[in-house]
Amino acid sequence: MKTLKIIESIKNCLDVGVIIESLNNARKRRFEMDMVEFLKQLFWGKGYDNITPPQLSEKVEKRGNDVLVIDLREKEQFEKGNIETAISNPFDAFIKSVLVDQKYADYLDKEIVLVCDTGHMSRVAGAILAEEGFKNIYSLSRGMRRWNRWQKILTQYNNRQKIQKEFVAC
Repeated sequence: MKTLKIIESIKNCLDVGVIIESLNNARKRRFEMDMVEFLKQLFWGKGYDNITPPQLSEKVEKRGNDVLVIDLREKEQFEKGNIETAISNPFDAFIKSVLVDQKYADYLDKEIVLVCDTGHMSRVAGAILAEEGFKNIYSLSRGMRRWNRWQKILTQYNNRQKIQKEFVAC
C-alpha cells in the first residue's frame, strides 16, 4: 500500500492539467464574493486541513458513516462519478445551507470532508465552515481529479493481485 501512495503522489505532482482546468473554471464560474476575497480564501484559508485520496480512503474505511463527505460539484458531475459515501450539495446550495439554513449545525464537532473537481471550491468552503465554528474540516487535495487517479491505481493493483492469486492457484 505504501508503494501505491508513492505512485499516486508522483502522478499528482506531474498533473499540470489541474492548474489549467482551475483557471478555466474560475473564468466560467461567477462567485458571490469579490475576486480578492476569493483569492484570499483560496490561498490563505485557515481552519481546515487538506487530505489526500489515500488518507480519505483509510478514514472512510475506519470510521464509515462518522465521516461526512460532501461533494460540492454540480449534480450532473456528481452523477457521472462520485465517492461512494459522499452526498451531493452543489457549492452555491452548500453555502446557503451553512450560512442561512444552518443545515449542518449538528456536525460542528464531527469530521467533514469537502470535495470538488479540483480542490479549489472545497478549500473556500472549508474556510467558510471554519469561520462558522466547525472544528474538523478537510478539503480533498486536488479534488475528484486526484481521487479518480487514486481509484485507477487501486484497480490496477487489485487486478494484479487477483491475477497473481489465480496464477499461484494453477
